[in-house]
Amino acid sequence: MNATPLLRVLGATMVFLAVSMLIPLMLAISQDDSVSKNAFSAGVCVSGFFGIVLFLTTRGRPFTIGRRETVALLPLLAVVATLIGGLPFYLCGNTENFLDASFEALSGITTTGLSLFPDPSVLSPSELLWRAMLQWIGGYGTLVLVIWALPSFGLGGVFMPRRDAVETLAADPQPSFHRLVRSLFVVYGSLTVMCATALLFAGMPLFDSICYSMSTLSTGGFVIESSGPLGFKGVGIHLILALFMMLGAINFTLHGRFISGDWGVYSREFECRILLIVILVAVVLILSFTGKNTSGSTIVSELLTLVSVLTTTGYPGTEMPDPFLKFFLLVFIFLAVVGGTTGSTSGGFKLMRLALLIRQAKRELVRLVHPHAVVPIKYGRFAVTQSFLQSLWVFFIGYIFCLAALAVTLSCLGIDFATAVISAVSALTNSGPALLHLSDLNVNFAIVSDGAKLTIMMGMLVGRLELLALLVLLNFSFWRP
Repeated sequence: MNATPLLRVLGATMVFLAVSMLIPLMLAISQDDSVSKNAFSAGVCVSGFFGIVLFLTTRGRPFTIGRRETVALLPLLAVVATLIGGLPFYLCGNTENFLDASFEALSGITTTGLSLFPDPSVLSPSELLWRAMLQWIGGYGTLVLVIWALPSFGLGGVFMPRRDAVETLAADPQPSFHRLVRSLFVVYGSLTVMCATALLFAGMPLFDSICYSMSTLSTGGFVIESSGPLGFKGVGIHLILALFMMLGAINFTLHGRFISGDWGVYSREFECRILLIVILVAVVLILSFTGKNTSGSTIVSELLTLVSVLTTTGYPGTEMPDPFLKFFLLVFIFLAVVGGTTGSTSGGFKLMRLALLIRQAKRELVRLVHPHAVVPIKYGRFAVTQSFLQSLWVFFIGYIFCLAALAVTLSCLGIDFATAVISAVSALTNSGPALLHLSDLNVNFAIVSDGAKLTIMMGMLVGRLELLALLVLLNFSFWRP
């Protein structure tokens, strides 16, 4: 394996994070916050120094990155971003140790939204902004991962031909990684600016609108107050957040096609239709149980909660009626596990994968009656191969196994079983604290054991980087020349 591209990319990542830290640093300077100013100054120096050193040591060497380097780079980038991203939290003194700071940073990078701070207002504005930026950066990295890296390996049922996706975004007959990165940044950044502007005009303060727009498009879910978005009055803000959470959970190649003038792209995409149907069915179910006299603002709050869970954003939601709490909780757990669409920033199993599993099950039922029938399975205009379906079933079994293993491990580490199960779902699906709020299990992760924190961190990492992509690292045959 060639270490040169690994070191160069890691160095470039450190430099990028150092430059990103300049934004909260300038905010700390403008507010005369000496603690945050010193913390982010140190972060800029440390990250920038090591990044430049790594970049310069590999300058002039051939840069060729293959399959092995790509797979190895995924967890390395996550670890480096976690360590660098957690440094300001630790230096600001709001975490007891560096593990806690790393937990907060990894939760941001993986767009999970689980936090060690039940009341985020104890953090300085610079730290709150940095948390939102980590989620935004993590969401952007996720898009590059699921649109460029994973489809080239056919890992875990990521069904998106890479060349087609890049041509869609970049509108270029000779697509490249650099064109994809630029095109994704334009689409992702434009939607973020639109969200922040809409929230600002709806009455949200400027700082809040910036933080919430980054958390919303990345489907991350970090909040700046314990009440979350529901603390803002007015249905306009809630509807805007629900809309942009849905946009964050939709394949970003479709956004690129829509911007290019293909106005009907969303209605033709199977996953988009399923996403809307699931939301409508869930809303009808909730309204049928909450009563006919429910006010309009309550309906919007419930819609915000529903979309927050389905898109794995994880904002704290509205309280559900006690007689039906367990039923609603089961519905929301299912929605969180399913997640959004492929090619988006959302977590979970993904709607496309579930749809293909259902289609294959339907085909097998047909074959019970007609054993020799040829029933092809298609997704859009692409035919789904048998090897792809086998990979999908392996991913499904591994996903369920990881979920069970996380829950059992957390239970053995001192967390009660109900909380352990929901925490495992929240971590692996990157859906954040929403399920814990809905179930009245508002566990304080700051006081759980270090082993439990590490277990949850592993769940967040596996959920974001895709299970099979990490298992490939343990396959010795993959590393043979």
